[in-house]
Amino acid sequence: MFRRRFALWLLPAVALGALWLASAAGADSNGPVVVLASPADGAGFYQGQQVQAGFGCLPGPLGWPVIECAGDVPLGAFIDTSSVGTHTFSVHAVDYAGAETTLTHSYTVFDVIPPTATITTPANGAVYAYGAQLFVDYSCDDGTGGSGIAGGGCIGSLPDDWPLPTNRLGTFTFRVDAYDQAGNHGSTVVTYSVADLTPPTITITTPTEGAQYQLGEVVTPQYGCHDDIDGSRVSCSATPIDTSTYGVHMFRVNAEDTSGNTSSATRSYSVVYKFSGFFAPLAPEPTISTVKAGDDLPVKFSLAGNQGLDIFAAPPSWKTGCASGSTDSAQATGGLSYKDSIDRYVFLAKTERSWAGSCRQLVLTLRDGTVHRAYVGFR
Repeated sequence: MFRRRFALWLLPAVALGALWLASAAGADSNGPVVVLASPADGAGFYQGQQVQAGFGCLPGPLGWPVIECAGDVPLGAFIDTSSVGTHTFSVHAVDYAGAETTLTHSYTVFDVIPPTATITTPANGAVYAYGAQLFVDYSCDDGTGGSGIAGGGCIGSLPDDWPLPTNRLGTFTFRVDAYDQAGNHGSTVVTYSVADLTPPTITITTPTEGAQYQLGEVVTPQYGCHDDIDGSRVSCSATPIDTSTYGVHMFRVNAEDTSGNTSSATRSYSVVYKFSGFFAPLAPEPTISTVKAGDDLPVKFSLAGNQGLDIFAAPPSWKTGCASGSTDSAQATGGLSYKDSIDRYVFLAKTERSWAGSCRQLVLTLRDGTVHRAYVGFR
């Protein structure tokens, strides 16, 4: 039935020699004797130190067996050193006769662990864009149970929440020093870079988007490149404005700054035949030319040179009426020829006598996408 008769085998010889001197003051003089070797009264330990509890209980003067001998932690377990400051450790003993003795020692835990500094901005190894808007962000901590960060003891290269300079290229370090109330010091250093991450800007004045040029027309491009850091000292090259063939073309400008950032810009433009006409007996719209119904009608125009006889994207057509918005149409019959001596195309269009008294539109749709109309009044 006894919980523990003796518990002295873990105690050093010195503790046994001082056995009776270690009896608790003010306890029952006939009560059991408590020996508390660890922690010793007034001892000092560093935070987190592993210190085993060492204690024992013996019968008192009347010799009654000890039935309970319990410390704040079991014999051989580690006492509490997790937080700095003054702590107590007690051992309570009860003998078979019910007499009790409690012995309490005080010990001190000292803060010897350096505090830590955490830097969020700038981040270690980060690369920030030149001119980026950033704010310094860091904090210091002494850990659970520590003495705490001293007032003003969290010091960075710049005050917390201040703007981080990004107006200079290069690699930089940022340091935060932390001091706790016990005088321990810790620090963190990060390295970051400020780089040119922005590509150059490109301005294209000529050609404008959707511009139209005549076949063979000489067009001088106008464009420029700029970089926030290099200014106009950037590589800036462009494709020529090609008007040697009709159709849709693309003009492109490429730029690269000294940091290797690249950009490009494009403009689409179209090249069309250099159309002139219509020549007599017709005239350019909106003039209405009068011809005799039923006669073959020579439709004369020029494309600034012989462009071949496949210049039509669709067969010429007649539309009823000379007002805009006419929708009904019929294919115009006739043949196309080119006269090199006068640089003229002639489409000999057939007409019908029944058209007398009417007004019609002759529509030419060329392969360059342009549409040309001639208004004809038949008599």
